[in-house]
Amino acid sequence: MSEAYKELLIKQKESMKDKAIGYVMVVLALFCIGATVLFANPLCLIGTVAFGILSYFLYFSRMQIEYEYTYMDKELRIDRICNASKRKSIKVLDLSQMEMMAPNGSVHLEHYLHSEGKLYDFSRGYPDTEELKTYMICFSGERYLVSVTDEFLNAMRITLSHKIKMI
Repeated sequence: MSEAYKELLIKQKESMKDKAIGYVMVVLALFCIGATVLFANPLCLIGTVAFGILSYFLYFSRMQIEYEYTYMDKELRIDRICNASKRKSIKVLDLSQMEMMAPNGSVHLEHYLHSEGKLYDFSRGYPDTEELKTYMICFSGERYLVSVTDEFLNAMRITLSHKIKMI
């Protein structure tokens, strides 16, 4: 494999908000089942089906989210994979246009942390480990969080060494 081409697959931490919404929908569906049995009301059966469908689309279809990063010749492609079955291309970043890439929390990012640009989080959501570290990629007006390995980062540094800060 060429040093200018790397792939990385990371699993994202499940958010508490999505978990809570999913469980609330399941509880409401179970409540409607009980109401259907007790009151013999067909509207409660419709509520059961509606809450069941909502819980599937709001929670169970997005239970396991993974991000796949593909780096090739100054271009970073980010794909989201839901439940290991549905793939969607999220973003293609032209890294030759980036202003800087540095570890999240680095002193080099102080100017960008207070900017009003949008922040996109494509990281794994866990604290950094030896293998995976969270980096912020800064463009004018947008910032992206990604979790990368040293090998993946070194492939990027070959062509973009002046824009990537290590500390």
